[in-house]
Amino acid sequence: MPDDNIRVSLSRDLTLFDITMIGIAGMIGAGIFALTGIATGIAGPAVMLAFLLNGIVATFTGLAYAELGSAIPEAGGSYLWVKEGLGNHLGFLAGWVDWAAHTIACALYAVTFGAFFSEMVVHFLGYDAIPQSLLLKVSALFIVTLMAFINYLGAKESGRLGGFVTLLKVAILVIFAGFGIYQTLTTPGWSIAFLSNPSFLPNGFTGLLVAMGLTFIAFEGYEIIVQSGEEVKNPEKNIPKAVMISLWTAVIIYILVAFALIGAIDSDVPSWVFLGELGEFSMIRVADTIMVFGSVLILAGGFVSTISAMNATVYSSSRVAFALGRMGFLPAALSKINEKRRTPHYAILFSYFIIASMTVFPIETVASVANVMFLILFIMVNAVLVILRFRRPDLKRAFKMPLAPYLPILAIITQAAIGYFLITELEQTGFIMGVTILWILLGSFVFLAYSEKSLRKITKELRRKVYEQKPVAHEGFNILVPVKNIALASNLAKFASSIAEERGGSITFLNIITLPEQTPLSAADEYVERQKEIVHKLMDETSVPSGGIIKVGRKASETIFETIEEENPDMLVMGWRGRTYRKDFVLGSTIDPILLKARCDVVVVRFEKGRVWENMRNILLPTAGGPHSILASDLARELAKKEMGKITLLNVGSSTSDEKRAMDAFSEISANFADVNTEEKFIQATDAPKAIASEASNHDVVFIGATSRPFLTNFLRGVFPEKVILNTNRTVVMTRKWVKFRDVLKR
Repeated sequence: MPDDNIRVSLSRDLTLFDITMIGIAGMIGAGIFALTGIATGIAGPAVMLAFLLNGIVATFTGLAYAELGSAIPEAGGSYLWVKEGLGNHLGFLAGWVDWAAHTIACALYAVTFGAFFSEMVVHFLGYDAIPQSLLLKVSALFIVTLMAFINYLGAKESGRLGGFVTLLKVAILVIFAGFGIYQTLTTPGWSIAFLSNPSFLPNGFTGLLVAMGLTFIAFEGYEIIVQSGEEVKNPEKNIPKAVMISLWTAVIIYILVAFALIGAIDSDVPSWVFLGELGEFSMIRVADTIMVFGSVLILAGGFVSTISAMNATVYSSSRVAFALGRMGFLPAALSKINEKRRTPHYAILFSYFIIASMTVFPIETVASVANVMFLILFIMVNAVLVILRFRRPDLKRAFKMPLAPYLPILAIITQAAIGYFLITELEQTGFIMGVTILWILLGSFVFLAYSEKSLRKITKELRRKVYEQKPVAHEGFNILVPVKNIALASNLAKFASSIAEERGGSITFLNIITLPEQTPLSAADEYVERQKEIVHKLMDETSVPSGGIIKVGRKASETIFETIEEENPDMLVMGWRGRTYRKDFVLGSTIDPILLKARCDVVVVRFEKGRVWENMRNILLPTAGGPHSILASDLARELAKKEMGKITLLNVGSSTSDEKRAMDAFSEISANFADVNTEEKFIQATDAPKAIASEASNHDVVFIGATSRPFLTNFLRGVFPEKVILNTNRTVVMTRKWVKFRDVLKR
């Protein structure tokens, strides 16, 4: 019987050399053999600059992958990061786009194999009974079918064989480039081919950006490095090093090969035009003019690269589909494992259908669609890195990307520009845009029609109620009080009790036992009795009918939302400790969604350290207007009436002219405080939160309504009540009124 207390993890046995070879294998592939000639025909000699700039942009995104992989190391990669930063919908779309990118990339490798195979049959073996275009498509479909079947059988390339294949590919290209560079530099006037035929940038910057977009797929192998993180020795150092070494090894080889091709060709037209006309066949057809048996060598390298890359991408694309099925985003059938082969046969089959359908299109079209998908994914990843730097500073990052958020933002802008020109400047613009838009719309439809409901069902199954005791009198006004931080629980109970007593209501305490994803929910059983004792103790401290609920779940906010739906409380009272290690611009990962979406009044209390909720007679009430401030006024008045206390109505203005408006505002609300002792006060100050915080030092408690600014403004500038809290140690009560749509219409 396995021991639940034993931590199971992958063995960290991959060295820096191992993962560098993995990255180089992903980058030195079909792209250099098939796309170099096409890209050269678009950008001219500037294709070398396109490779260099792609390397720089890919470095930014590769470092973003390294940071996010160290901060959120769970299997799933980019779509889990996007889900964490941007929510379930965009998280699913990231996985959906990632699936398309890998499957279409596999189709690119298949089409490249078909081009090389058809070239070998027609031009080397002399068999021309079948048109080369038809032979290309048939052979591409055949090799994809074979690779899918091999993946179904469970066969995969061994690490030693993979390293040998990588070194073989690099050796072939280095030898080829060496002969080409030697031939170029020994030719008189060789620079004319690069600078004067007619220029280094014959098609301008537009041609450069299109070439960058077409070949960007060649530099996405760092994704595989990061996904291997759990098996890497010293990953916080070795993964960033491997990303940089493998990426720039690939960039240098691409530039050297392009230099050799452009400089060594002797033709009647500019060499870059000649290469563009040859397209995907360019390297094979000019190789013999560069070195003896050059075409044979390039054919061998092309076959080895495409077969190896197809095997890897059939595997990776099917595993993306498998993961989406296992997470509930796609039907569970995709996560089923064949009992005999122990492989995800349905995921492989569905990925195969997409790959096979794309093999019928021209290589430029396939490459462009794959590149657009990867660019969308990488833009989302860079955006998430920026967002999580602000929203989740608590995440432990073994590696941090330098110059963030500037480099990720620069990467986003550059990748968006590359994608725009790639889509708009090629002949296949309509098809590329159509496939991209259709795939994203289909993904949104799948999410809204299936994934959202499936996730809700799974999430509900992951939460369970382990204890419930209803208040004796549960009719009428009811307050739900989630308690997690025991240090706040007693004060929360007394505060909620004072509200319920004035309103003739009851209290339900909600205690949440949160467990991480990898921990079974049954592990909560050992905590239940202790949590019961806490709930009963809180019930004893109240002077009104009270009860308790204990639930087990993964996320506190989701469990609170579910309980609000079930119990339908009139008010939710929560405690807040204020800033600890987090530096979010808003209140926190649990409170934020509650304030935005809870269908009841919400009261958040930050208690003065070391003080209990008793004898709160001296009350400060800043007046601002709006439904949230009305709720704050009602609670302040009820407390003053109960404790026979005094309320100071405070208005802060930036000039003396604001004082008259403040007095008018006081006269409008004075009738609401006729039964309690009040004082009116106006303060002239440029910083209202600091002025309120300073005045708070003379009072026991501050009641303040939630800001009415839009959420994005709060995110960027900070929440007004929080600014008050940060500048005072007194107890602060922030209120958010639930305004129903019909009430808005009436108003």
